[in-house]
Amino acid sequence: MKERYLWKAVLCAAFLLIFQGLPSTAAAQVAISPVRVDLSDDHDKDVIRVSSQASSTTSYQVEVVAWSQSGGQREVYAPTEDILAVPPLFTLESGGEQVVRVGMLVDADPSKEKAYRMFITELAAPQEEESEMTGVNMRLRLGIPVFVAPRAIPNATLTHVESEYVEGQLFMHMKNSGNTHVRVSEVRFQTSDMDEPHVESAALYVLAGQAAPVQVGLPEGKRYGKVTLVTDTLGIVEYELAATN
Repeated sequence: MKERYLWKAVLCAAFLLIFQGLPSTAAAQVAISPVRVDLSDDHDKDVIRVSSQASSTTSYQVEVVAWSQSGGQREVYAPTEDILAVPPLFTLESGGEQVVRVGMLVDADPSKEKAYRMFITELAAPQEEESEMTGVNMRLRLGIPVFVAPRAIPNATLTHVESEYVEGQLFMHMKNSGNTHVRVSEVRFQTSDMDEPHVESAALYVLAGQAAPVQVGLPEGKRYGKVTLVTDTLGIVEYELAATN
């Protein structure tokens, strides 16, 4: 259990590095716009623009997978043919741009939003493939959320199910009983003796009808207090963590 949550913390940090635009040599090589795709029966296709900021020519692979959350994990993927992204392979020269077209191959679900991720993965150059046996070769992989809106009126909720502390890190299990996702962009923690809340940026989703852990940064020596989640759908959501939690 402990190892699972520590690994999720690492994954969360990696996604923050990509989506929040923090300094990173790899992330600086590619600019993507937009960073999310929203589709529906009335808007069943869109485009992603991928621009190269690297100094060399690089090839990329595009893949779309179904995205769910299970067993407290934010990222559970499975093959899908619901969404088509073309071209599946492309090469960018320095300063070049590629348009990736994304479209629905199935109708929207009548009652619940469908969630996917489109991965754009840097492919190794021939000389890099030859050197992989001698060391670790890190390549860029960007995951872009793709949502297909339900035909029903969208709604979302966020309920605190339980909390777990793992080596000083707090994980709040949040359940979304609605039919569309909730995106959490910021997490704040404050106790009565703190003048200002401890604030951390976030870039995580709780998908429709599912549950996911939200990591809360705790100042040293603090364990219980008020947690505030800043969301795009529900606005400010507050929870009081008492000593009984």
